[in-house]
Amino acid sequence: MQRFRAISKRACWKVSPSMLDLRIVRSPLTASENRQILLEYNRLTKAGIPTSEFEHWVQKSPAGPAWHAILETTGGRIVGHTSLIPLKTSFTREKLIPAKSEFSFVHEDFRSAKINGFEKGRIKFLVIVNELFSHGIKQGWGPYFVSTAEANHPLSRRVGCKNAEFPLTECLLIRNATRAARETPNLSGKQRASLFAVGLGHKLAWTGNRLFANSNGNVRPVSVGLGGVVPVTDRLSFFEDADSLCWRYFEDQYLRFSFEGSTQDYAIVKRGDANRFARIVQWRIQHLDHASGLVSKLLRFADQDNALGLRWAVYDSDPLAKPLVALLRRRGFLCKPRIRTLMLHSQKPVYAEAASWNVNDSLVSFDP
Repeated sequence: MQRFRAISKRACWKVSPSMLDLRIVRSPLTASENRQILLEYNRLTKAGIPTSEFEHWVQKSPAGPAWHAILETTGGRIVGHTSLIPLKTSFTREKLIPAKSEFSFVHEDFRSAKINGFEKGRIKFLVIVNELFSHGIKQGWGPYFVSTAEANHPLSRRVGCKNAEFPLTECLLIRNATRAARETPNLSGKQRASLFAVGLGHKLAWTGNRLFANSNGNVRPVSVGLGGVVPVTDRLSFFEDADSLCWRYFEDQYLRFSFEGSTQDYAIVKRGDANRFARIVQWRIQHLDHASGLVSKLLRFADQDNALGLRWAVYDSDPLAKPLVALLRRRGFLCKPRIRTLMLHSQKPVYAEAASWNVNDSLVSFDP
């Protein structure tokens, strides 16, 4: 464990002077440390991640436990944190330990405090991230990826991250227009009104899809932990071996589907509820009729779960992207092009390029 001691200025009028420590330590943390980190992270981000899930992510990855950078007072109060969670990859060209940067924050009352050895005005968040990234490199880890709001991209670039853009088409079929307009996060008033109007039109499409003549009997749910799937080996690709699938996807939160007559096609879906859309997060589908049958099957599950609707972000890199989007449009989905941006950090320039990564929505967030 590395430790850096410091005497801080008064961070703000609400906070009494405090000694701060920056330390780098590997999981498992103490129960108190886990609770403190998650309490502040959930408060600042409005996430609702349970302690049990946080401990699962940072302690039980098949690639090993996470490294943490922790900023705390001498009394043991944690006021800043970030972590690197290592992931197994199917990539075969080079042995790598890629990692996801996650659970990052600095308490607002301590953002002007000094850290010993870093007194010359650098933003505290940059200090803890840079120190952890550097430590991971010494352990042979990398590349790293960060999924964060666009407003945070300038900060990420200051620790050596590079923007990587992944074009996709976001496809949406709304089941409950009122709740979708109210519960969908990060929308303006105008966007909520537009979503409500679209949702009213989708009511007929939803009913028609449930009665769609194409049989979905060739699609069947199976255990998420049934076994590994056919891997993508020419790019950095994740959650394809059996251990990683079981770690990434909780059986009570996700559905996995297989297709009759195919040992390679599959889909993994985050279940919806009254406050969220069901969402396809990972898949390999080579036959368009499999996708059509999957949509029909998922609408029935969405009805059972009282979900807001169904979402599918189809990335342009998928071999079936164009015909799949065309199919979803025919089934009544609203489909809009957009760009997913990840921040990539690598000692080797090739791994800071979008072409080196196989991306889907499974990488975006470890949400409850």
